[in-house]
Amino acid sequence: MKNNKRGKTLRVIRRCIELTEEHDKGYLARRVSISAISAVRNVVHIWVTARLIDMVISAEPWRNIIVFILITAAVNLALCFAETTVNKRKHCHDFTLEQKRSRSVWEKVLNMDYVHIEKPDTYVERSRMYQAYGRMGRTFYGLTQCATGAANAVTGIVMLIPLILRDAPEAEGFMGFVGSPWGLAALIAVAAAVQTGAGLFESKVGYKYIGETNNDRELIQAERTASHYIDNVLGNYRYGKDIRIYGERELIMSEYETNNETACRKWGKALPKLWRVNCVLSPVWVLQNITIYGFAALRAISGALSVGEIIGFAMYLTNTARGLDQISSGISDIQIDADFIDDALKFLDIPDEKYKGTIPTEKRDDNEYEFEFKNVWFKYPNSEQYALRGVNLKWRIGEKMALVGKNGCGKSTLVKLLCRLYDPTEGEITLNGIDIRKYKYEDYMALFSVVFQDSGLFSFSIAENVAASGEYDPDEVRGCVERAGLGERLEHMENGIETCLYKNFDEHGVEISGGEAQKLCLARAIYKGAPFIVLDEPTAALDPISEHDIYTKFNGIVGTKTAVYISHRLSSCRFCDEITVMENGTIAERGSHDELVARGGVYGKLWAAQAEYYKDTAGKLYM
Repeated sequence: MKNNKRGKTLRVIRRCIELTEEHDKGYLARRVSISAISAVRNVVHIWVTARLIDMVISAEPWRNIIVFILITAAVNLALCFAETTVNKRKHCHDFTLEQKRSRSVWEKVLNMDYVHIEKPDTYVERSRMYQAYGRMGRTFYGLTQCATGAANAVTGIVMLIPLILRDAPEAEGFMGFVGSPWGLAALIAVAAAVQTGAGLFESKVGYKYIGETNNDRELIQAERTASHYIDNVLGNYRYGKDIRIYGERELIMSEYETNNETACRKWGKALPKLWRVNCVLSPVWVLQNITIYGFAALRAISGALSVGEIIGFAMYLTNTARGLDQISSGISDIQIDADFIDDALKFLDIPDEKYKGTIPTEKRDDNEYEFEFKNVWFKYPNSEQYALRGVNLKWRIGEKMALVGKNGCGKSTLVKLLCRLYDPTEGEITLNGIDIRKYKYEDYMALFSVVFQDSGLFSFSIAENVAASGEYDPDEVRGCVERAGLGERLEHMENGIETCLYKNFDEHGVEISGGEAQKLCLARAIYKGAPFIVLDEPTAALDPISEHDIYTKFNGIVGTKTAVYISHRLSSCRFCDEITVMENGTIAERGSHDELVARGGVYGKLWAAQAEYYKDTAGKLYM
């Protein structure tokens, strides 16, 4: 068990150093340098103090004393300048380091397989990773404590060696032992043993009470939930309307306070226990200091030390003891967070399981691409139920196909597989006869423009949202926005396509409706110019007539490209060459609108049930 704990701690230290050096090369070296310089300054200060006292007592010429003071002041100034320079550099890098750490998490999220994004655990693991980076600061503090402690202990022992080796005038009995090197060595050994033992005891208790509390799952969840309400709910102005209209203030505050009380209760149990340990150890530190200074006084009485050396001896020994305490405290700080950090770092190690392929997709001016599903079965991770079952489906070149069915029948899942957001559990999907998994992933993704029903826009300019890039053709962007049906709204925007969406970062940003947002997503799909276009119920929030109008216009925009229109409203897709009806993850029917209505199957029943909603204000069936 101890070996496992030690191995985990060493693994965490190694990963922390590797990640930090990756983000900021030389970070650890700067912190160790600061510790070393500080230790040297401390020893110089002790030595100068002791030497100066002896010079005054021995009545050396004032000229010698002044020269000594000036020389030591210059040395101290040089050390101070070096420490300040390194410290300044460290502080300048601290902010950049934090930003790069956050960036590494986002890069992982943006680059990982989509299959991990939809897992509920991924959000929790990502939050834990952010917390782990915060706790890495404590790990580096612990490493710095160890480095500082080692520097203090080593410099203290080095300065004590001349005093240890110096023999006192001959004496017998206890005073003879005190004045001998053996007596001094015994004192150092006892002091080191006491300091180390007390430090290890404090570390063990600290890990038990603080470490276990720090890694308590209930506490982590409570802190994460409370943080979510502060950062994501109260920090998002779009929630303001609902909170006020529905009187949700009490609900939110109650949830926040419940989790905050859980955190306070957990820490309230742990911290008093650690305080009691410190109370028990305090007499040990006091007794140790009395012993050190008492022994120094006896050494002086025996004639082994001068007055100045008494002070130096006591301070060197105290410095050594403090160094050992810093080492044990540093180890404790590292161990406290080792379990959490080791567990959280697994987020960065989530493997990309999707095969990215090596074959470049064929660049065709005629857009002659043909896709086929061959006996495709699929179930989501951690699910026992198949979302798709034995799907066989082919798109002919330039075909406009509608994919319809009730909610939850597998329409969106089929699109996710087509776009390689997921891979089939069984079966294969081919492009021009080749398994799509064999194509280069980036090349394959470039073939698609998809507008999902929950497609997102960001707080960038309209142009950047449409082009999905900071570099774009203004005329092309403007044309795509107009073709998507937002030309009139664009004319009323003072900054045109440079207008920022939303007010997160720009006070002059514009708020757009859900329908307008979907039109911008359509404009983005047009701008990409991909040969294969998918509209996955992007107008579900609109009335049937408006949805039909948008689909009809977009059908003209698509032209000769292959397109799939997904909807649970049947009237919107009547213009398609072929309609595929899905039910319970399978292909129930295929055919034209008239053929399917005449057949009286699944489609015919759905059409009859929905027809009432396709009538205009005059009661005429909307065609």
